[in-house]
Amino acid sequence: MVEERAGPAIARGRLGAAGYTLLGVGAALTLLMLYGIYAYQTLSKASPLHALVPWGIMVTGYVFFAISSGGVFDALAIRLAVYCEREALPLARKTLWLSLALLIPGIVLVFADLTHVMHASWIYLGFNPSSRIAWNGILYIIYAVFLVAALVYAIARGEGALTGLGGRALLIGGLLASLILEYNLAMAFGQNLAVPGWFAAPLGVLNIALAFLLGAAWTGIGIGEIAVKLTALPREKWRECCIHGVSKELAGMAVAVGFLAAWTLVQQYEGWGLSRQAASMLVGGSVAWLFWLSVAFAVAAPIALGLYAGARRSRAAMFTGSVLAIVGGFLMLHSLVAAGQVARLEALPGYHGLAAAALGGGFESEALHELLSNSVEAAAFVGGFGLWLLFYVAGLRLLAVEPGEKPRRILVFR
Repeated sequence: MVEERAGPAIARGRLGAAGYTLLGVGAALTLLMLYGIYAYQTLSKASPLHALVPWGIMVTGYVFFAISSGGVFDALAIRLAVYCEREALPLARKTLWLSLALLIPGIVLVFADLTHVMHASWIYLGFNPSSRIAWNGILYIIYAVFLVAALVYAIARGEGALTGLGGRALLIGGLLASLILEYNLAMAFGQNLAVPGWFAAPLGVLNIALAFLLGAAWTGIGIGEIAVKLTALPREKWRECCIHGVSKELAGMAVAVGFLAAWTLVQQYEGWGLSRQAASMLVGGSVAWLFWLSVAFAVAAPIALGLYAGARRSRAAMFTGSVLAIVGGFLMLHSLVAAGQVARLEALPGYHGLAAAALGGGFESEALHELLSNSVEAAAFVGGFGLWLLFYVAGLRLLAVEPGEKPRRILVFR
């Protein structure tokens, strides 16, 4: 089990230089996110380009943060609720808070993407059970409720209670909601971007594998770097006890992501309608550079660096592999989303005619520019990292997240 050192600066009520620096970075990036959301919400006129390719960086962004949160939670829930690994208990509170902090920018981007934030209420007031997007709205809430309940339960009752009946019920409920959300997020792309759908059957499973990959990467950064600097978690204990397990998960899930991505491409090439068109764009077309860069970052690098980090207990390799996996995971998600939308414009006569009439002959390059380099949406997404950092560091300071720590204020606060 991971032991804790006595008297860290954050436990004595001070963040220290590292904590205040991280808070400053988080605040600056959060302002960038607010600018991006404000600019997106106050577009002066409707854009035919946005109507033709509506799912840009912000959509991929909220999927990215949602499955990142889910991947962190899923791994912990499996260790505690399924395998009853008590070795995971000392980091349980910090891990649950890391997962919740990652979900916050995802939910913010969901509401911001609806053009008018108040329109979000219609997802629930006018719920359509046949819509995968409507179910995503429900699943977000269910998963968030289980996650918050598990965190409050662990702090109020002690992390050991998570291996009891009530704690395991919360973890398993959250695990099921998270896995269904991750799968359904991928299937929503296939249902709405192209008819007939071009996405291959493994896409939902690929999204789950990406979630576990991103979860391991965020654990390596959020726990292995930030929590080590700001809390009572000893650096040497993290190196000895945790790097090996997290690095194995990172490398193993990178192998799974690579296999499922290859399987998806094979099924697309054997398919019909838009599937072959989209696969050609990913392998050797206009989106190929983004897709193969994502394979290098999310598959090749985490395998090599994860295995090296596990063998040598290397924090540097673990950190580098985690950063590349996070970048590569987003790029892979966005290359899939972008290829589907552009393929639809090229392959379906109705959409091709609309795009040509609205944008002219060079509509493909304009569509790709809108999808890949929209500065407003990019600002909102990149700023989401700051919102996560702001909440995460503040939570490490304010919440009773140390093992055995008793909350003194309002169930969970120090």
